[in-house]
Amino acid sequence: MNLLKQTTPKQRFIILATIFGNSLEWFDFILFGMMAPFFVTLFFPESLRQSSYLYPALMAIVAIARPIGGFIFGTLGDKKGRKFALLRTICFMIIPLFLAALLPSYEKIGVTAAFLFVFMFLLQGISLGGEFPGAVVFLIESAKKETLGYIGSFSYLGIFIGIFFAMIEVHLFISDMTPEGLRAGEWRLPFLLSGMIGIVVLLLRRLLRETPYFEKAKHYGFLLKEPLFDTFHKYKKAIFVGIGLMIMDTVGFNLMLIYSSFYYKSVLHLSYFHSTLLQFFTISLFLVTTLLAGRFSDLVGIRPFAKWVLWSLFFLAAPIYFLTGWKIYWLLFLTQGGLAILLASYFSVLPVLVSSLFPIEVRYSGTAMAMNFAIAIFGGIGPFIMVLVIGQFQSPFWPTLYLMIGCAFSLFSLAHVQDPKRSISKT
Repeated sequence: MNLLKQTTPKQRFIILATIFGNSLEWFDFILFGMMAPFFVTLFFPESLRQSSYLYPALMAIVAIARPIGGFIFGTLGDKKGRKFALLRTICFMIIPLFLAALLPSYEKIGVTAAFLFVFMFLLQGISLGGEFPGAVVFLIESAKKETLGYIGSFSYLGIFIGIFFAMIEVHLFISDMTPEGLRAGEWRLPFLLSGMIGIVVLLLRRLLRETPYFEKAKHYGFLLKEPLFDTFHKYKKAIFVGIGLMIMDTVGFNLMLIYSSFYYKSVLHLSYFHSTLLQFFTISLFLVTTLLAGRFSDLVGIRPFAKWVLWSLFFLAAPIYFLTGWKIYWLLFLTQGGLAILLASYFSVLPVLVSSLFPIEVRYSGTAMAMNFAIAIFGGIGPFIMVLVIGQFQSPFWPTLYLMIGCAFSLFSLAHVQDPKRSISKT
């Protein structure tokens, strides 16, 4: 089945203009994160470079900034329009990219370099807080009822595309970059190129038309003066349900991107080549599975599909991690590949599940609050759990427990979700 035939030319343009920005955002976020040890030596004083808390602190800044971005762009998106907000998230994205490409080192401008670097992370977090929820809402409100799961799955496809190319870039950086190249600033080129691509995405988004749902709400006078206040005042339960649904997002990303990388190198002692091969294998499965799962969910029902995936993850958590602990290479591909397929299947329907919790007049704000609070709280503590508990004890019991708890929270939240297609169409 050719999945592209499921969309019209207009929908394909909407998808491209939306997920290009999302891919670019995550490409740079992962690139910043994976190159953080190098950036620390470049932009911070010697007294801070050896601190084990510096990198978690930088990640915490991004996590804290995401709800701020959700407040700002959620309000704009519900008052001025989805397109209006997404144009501005791109602008917030472009600034740190060019700043990274041009920022002088600590040796040249002293502590100012450190402050500007932190400011760069802050802007990136604010942009992330508005970009992804905005992309989700725009895609969902531009889709037909019959293809909500499929069209919504492009949101996560954009994330996985960005991660995939960031991993390629980091691999090339590690393997090809010479000391002379580092001093010459060759590492700045990807950020400069990303900034230029961001300008192209901005121009593409200017050609988008507002979503039919928002235009209808505007025409009939449904828009609110203070959508953020109304979201917290009237839809607190929906926010908590959305946070619960998103817990498996943070658990999944922590396990696949943080724990697996640590486990391959520190516990299994795999070579850089084999560790990288496994990571590319799993992210490739994410890419392949996402759209297929989104389309399949439209056929069998989005909520039943999500329930089936979560129960599968719950019961397979123990076999996956205890077999991984056997340290047999082909079993790693089997277990990690199975985990990647199941996680991608759940991720594919998350956009519809979360955005369906909120009516049109607060959909951007509500989706942003649910997603960003979940990532700020559980994504913020996730790396510490990985290092302090799972990493320290190196037992398959801990990642198994972590995954099962995440499934339990999301299953409990899913029980409070009505049929997403009916909820979207009613509002």
